Amino acid sequence: MKFRGRHSEVYVEGCKAVKVFKPQFKYNFWKEVRYLTILQRRGFVPKIYRYNPRDLTVEMEFVNGLKIREFVKERDFDEVVDVLKACMDICFYLDRMRVQKDEMNRPDRHIIVSDRIVFIDFERACESPKPSNVTQFLEYIRKVTDLSVEREFIYRYKRSFMIRDYNILRAMLFKPYIS
Repeated sequence: MKFRGRHSEVYVEGCKAVKVFKPQFKYNFWKEVRYLTILQRRGFVPKIYRYNPRDLTVEMEFVNGLKIREFVKERDFDEVVDVLKACMDICFYLDRMRVQKDEMNRPDRHIIVSDRIVFIDFERACESPKPSNVTQFLEYIRKVTDLSVEREFIYRYKRSFMIRDYNILRAMLFKPYIS
C-alpha cells in the first residue's frame, strides 16, 4: 500500500509505515523526526522505529484505524463525543508544550482512531508562543457537530493557556455530555 503527500510518500509494509521525504523537504523530515521523538512517551503519535537522514526515511508504526472524518460519520454520537474530547485534550497538551501542529481545523487525514487516538504528520509542526491547536480543533468540532461554545470562553483560554480556562471551555462545549 502506498500513500502520496506533498512532501513525502508513505509505504506500508505489514505493521510498519515507511515515510520517504522528497529531497527538497529535508527540513520537514527533521521536524517529523523531532516531534515524533519528543511526543513518543505520550502515546498519541505512531511509535518511531528508526530514521535515516541519508535517504530521508522514517520507519514507524502503521496505525490501522478510521480517519476521524470516517469515525464521526460511522459511529453513534456518544462515541464521537468521547473521541472529540480526547482529541481536544491532546490539542491542549500540544498548546501547553507550545507546539503548533497546524491542520487541526481540518484534521480529517491527521487523526486516526483505532484502539487509541493517533495524531500523524508532524512535518509542518513548529514551536509557537501562541499555538492554536485547541481553537482550530474547536472550529472542526463546530463543522462536524452542532456543538459550539461562546467566544468569551475561547478568548479567555487563548489569553492564558491555563488548565482552569481549558477545563471551563471544555465543560461549556460538552455541557450535555459531561463524563
